Amino acid sequence: MKAFVRNYWKTILFFTLVGLVGGWFSGFYALESYTPEMRQELAAQGVTDTMAALATAVQSAGYGLVLGSLGIWLGKKAGLWKDERSITRRPLMAALIVSVVGGLALILPDLLVFGRFEPALLDMYAVKPTIPYLIATVTYGAVIEEVMLRLFLMSLVALVLHVIFERRREGVSTAVLVAANVVCALLFAAGHLPVNDMMFGLTPVIVLRCMLLNGIFGLAFGWLYRRYGLRYAMIAHGGCHVVSKLIWILFL
Repeated sequence: MKAFVRNYWKTILFFTLVGLVGGWFSGFYALESYTPEMRQELAAQGVTDTMAALATAVQSAGYGLVLGSLGIWLGKKAGLWKDERSITRRPLMAALIVSVVGGLALILPDLLVFGRFEPALLDMYAVKPTIPYLIATVTYGAVIEEVMLRLFLMSLVALVLHVIFERRREGVSTAVLVAANVVCALLFAAGHLPVNDMMFGLTPVIVLRCMLLNGIFGLAFGWLYRRYGLRYAMIAHGGCHVVSKLIWILFL
């Protein structure tokens, strides 16, 4: 345990601090999407905006601390965690390519396909993203979601599948790692359904859009985690948000 803490305390501290910041701004972004009735209900309970954001921040920091620690331990056992101490060129280029392609994929399908069937998707782009939303996407979204879905959950699912199907095999096979990636990508996509329900309602088009786009992104981030390491999944995840938001702000 002492060796684990000595080796990874900086990484775990990073997860925790980013979780604190990301949760704080995610809390304020969530409040922006609440209806006046929901805001009044919170006020009636004595919950201020600051209190609500602080609760989200503490929860998010807890994810970074607990799931980050468990995720590193599980990732090492699954052969997924990589102790790379510096950014290298080839994995970085792969992450940047995913960022650009993913950023375009967050915008163009709405403009060219889905928006024709769900006008609310196009109406969304009439309102520019707020500062809390922008910060939340590159902190909570890019770091904490990757800690939860890739570092912790994908590593856990890989080990569970390994125990069930590969008891006699010493290490976790590539096939199991790929299967774990698929499972977590589907869960990652499904995890975005409540937000889509709140914003648009869960029509067949919205469900298809959510599962298809987020599922593909999840597969790409999981591939980067498996192939190169968690930091590149985080870079790609954050990069997708940066590219898509720049297009949104500058051109839509």
